[in-house]
Formats: sequence, structure tokens, C-alpha cells
Amino acid sequence: MEWIDEADGVFRGGGVKGLGLAGALLGFAQHPTKPVHTWVNVAGASAGAIIACYLATGHDAKDMVELMKKTKFGSFQDFPPGGEYLGGFFNLVRKHGLAHGEAFRIWFDDELDHATFATTKTKDGKGWRLKLIAVDATNKALLVLPDDLARYRLPGASAAIVPDEFPIASAARMSMSIPYFFEPVTLVRDRVFVIDAGDTDGLVAKAPNDRLDVQRANDALPAGRKAATTRELTAQEWKLQVSTIIDGGTLSNFPVWLFDVDTAGGPLTRPTFGFTLTGGKGVGAGLNKVVARLPWAARFGYQIFQTAQEAWDARFVSNSTRVRTIAVDAGTIGTTQFNLTAADQKLLIDNGIAAVDRFLDRFTLADYVNTYGRHFGDRPATDGKAAEKELAGTA
Repeated sequence: MEWIDEADGVFRGGGVKGLGLAGALLGFAQHPTKPVHTWVNVAGASAGAIIACYLATGHDAKDMVELMKKTKFGSFQDFPPGGEYLGGFFNLVRKHGLAHGEAFRIWFDDELDHATFATTKTKDGKGWRLKLIAVDATNKALLVLPDDLARYRLPGASAAIVPDEFPIASAARMSMSIPYFFEPVTLVRDRVFVIDAGDTDGLVAKAPNDRLDVQRANDALPAGRKAATTRELTAQEWKLQVSTIIDGGTLSNFPVWLFDVDTAGGPLTRPTFGFTLTGGKGVGAGLNKVVARLPWAARFGYQIFQTAQEAWDARFVSNSTRVRTIAVDAGTIGTTQFNLTAADQKLLIDNGIAAVDRFLDRFTLADYVNTYGRHFGDRPATDGKAAEKELAGTA
């Protein structure tokens, strides 16, 4: 099968270890027989979101490596006056994060030339080539940005966010809001109170529902069916819609399924490759000695948090994920080890290039399979039964 020199990419979170993923991009760009020069659709969580944003706004693998090498990640630790321990402690108590996170947002907005999601629209204008993962901790929801931005308002705004007008850097700031380290981002869920759900499906009567869901449910009704009736929220009800947005890696650090969902049932035009990290130390690696001296309840909570970041995506590595995933060894480098030495940087980049070389030596498009069990050359499923039959044949 003839090689395709373009692909979609999904990038795992991992803090400064993400430099290894940038090295892997370089490995794809310079491979002698199976290069990838164009990354069409890109997605990521946490540090993976930074890579995805940079690619989506017109930069290439070499640009990505140079950016991450020259960036002083330590400058993102914008602790309040008093430093990490004194200022950080009071900020953690007051605003739920040791550092503000504004230094990163301002820096990244400049690097992206203040780009909004309008710059990443698909050719048909119906979606976006860039997808970022965040988590609404208040509503226990996994968010795909910019798609889910229309469900929220900025604090103090009178209307929902327009995704095309939203700065990419602000969305990346949401995706990399490492709990306890950076302040979480606050948004307001844009809802109306459903008085009567009528003949709609999926709405909850006598309760607030997302305005977007109500509009879609009413629009989907056949002629003559009863639409849902609503009212605006009271001032007291609006106070309950404030949402805390945190790091996407808390729920899905490796959302390799994203573009499969968008193209389910359609023809495969290019592969999706996943970029993940192995080894290294997790969030707060430098705090482990402190955590070990905390009361049992605090240690247990810390362990639950770290498990939540890793276990689900690790367990969900199916065959369709493994055959298209490049795993980069991060050595012993920690997620928040912001002051990397030149040797550490070289290690991550070299490991990324080597991982791609090993992967492409054994990879063929004929072996490619996505989450829906579809290979290149498969005919698109024409209906639900055909899709079920296709999945059954790959089980």
C-alpha cells in the first residue's frame, strides 16, 4: 500500500516530558521511507495540548523542538509574593493552586500570535482541526475544546462563548491546569431551566439543562411534536452554575480515540498516530517526601489523584491503540521538573527520534486499525447493522 505522508496526531500529557514527543515529531519528519510532513488534525491533553496547538497554527516539527528547547519552563511557576512555599501555600488555600498560571497563558498567546480557534477550522467549515481535552470537575464532565466551549459563559458575560472567537492559548491553559499546582480556570455553565421537557429526549424536566442541549433537542423534533418549554435562571440559580475547569489529563491523558469518533463510518483518508510517554516521574515528584509525612487521609487522596491521571488510559490501550502508538521513554524526568538541563533535553529528543524509528520499521498501513476495527481499504459502513457486522468481524 502506498505510503501517505500526512496524518492526524494525538499527544499525551506529561509536563516538561513533552519534549520527548517533540523529538518524535522530528523523527517522523526526517524518516527516509515513511515520513509524515503534514499533521492535519491534532489533539492533546495537558502538555500534549501545547504541541497540538503549535502544529495546528502552522508550525512544523523542527519549530516545535526549537520552541521547547528554548522555553524556560521554570518561568511558568508564577507563584505569588513569598515564593512557592509561603505565597504558594496561601494561594493554594485561596485560589486552589500554588501558581497563578497566567505566565504560561500570556507566553503561549504571544507564541501563537494571538490565534483563535477560527484559524483551525476544517476545510468544510463545520468543525476544527484542533481538539484539546479539559475536565469540568464541578459537573464531572470530560470536555473536548473548542466543541464544548459553547456550553459555557465567561464569568460576568451575558452570552455563551463563541468557539471561533476564543483564544487557543486560553483553552490550552485550561487543559494544562495541573490540580493544586496551577489555579483552576473558572467558567459559568450556560443553562436554562426546563419547565416541561415535552416530547424531547435526554432533557431533565424541572431542572437546569445546557441551553445548547435544549436547542438541539427541540430542533430534532418531528413536525407536530411538543417542544420543551424553558425559563431563564434566577440569580441564585446562576450562582450554582460556576464550574471549575482543570487539567484534561485528570480523566484522559491520551485521547487517541478523538478523530475516530469524528469519522466513524466514513472512509479512512489518513492514519491517526498516538504519541505517549513511558517512565519518568509524575506530577509533584519533588513533593513525594513531604506527602509521605502527611496524615493517611492526605496521602490516600494524593494516590487517588495520581491513579486517576494514569490508570484509565493505561487500561484502555486496546490493540487498535497499540498498533498506532509511539511510546517515548522519559527516563527519570519528572512532569514538573521545569529546569531541564541540556543533557535532559537531548535525552528526551533522542529518545523520541529513536522511538519513531523503531515504530516505523515495523509499521505498515495494511496493519493499521482504528477504534472501530477499520483498516485502510475498508468500505464505509452504510447503516447501523453494517457497522455492527464490521465490528463483530474484528472482535
